[in-house]
Amino acid sequence: MNPTENTKSNRPELLSALCLLTFAGSGSGFIAYFLAALFFEDASAFIIEYSSTHTTEAISPFYFVLFMAFSAISLAGALRMWKHHRDGFIFYTLAQLGMTVLPVIWLGWNSFTVPGAIFTVVFVTGYALHWMRMK
Repeated sequence: MNPTENTKSNRPELLSALCLLTFAGSGSGFIAYFLAALFFEDASAFIIEYSSTHTTEAISPFYFVLFMAFSAISLAGALRMWKHHRDGFIFYTLAQLGMTVLPVIWLGWNSFTVPGAIFTVVFVTGYALHWMRMK
């Protein structure tokens, strides 16, 4: 018997891939939202220059802090699912719903993004497929 076979996790490859993508996305999101909250004036100028938004009056540093918190919860949920814990799915799903709904509540329906909603549905569905393998 190969020693690596004995220590290999019984985690399905799809679950591993989803978790790794979530680690990358939520981890980088956490850092980006932290920096946007910390350097809000610079972030506002960046948003105005590179988006169709002409003003950032409706947002504040707290807006980015909330996204930073949702990213941290999402990351924690993925880590829990990596360890086969079902509560991670609940954390992840609630965080993703929060990140989908917060802009709509804060800024209005014009801030809803279809690609963001599609990614959320795909990832939540992918994680849900592994619900029974978690404890």
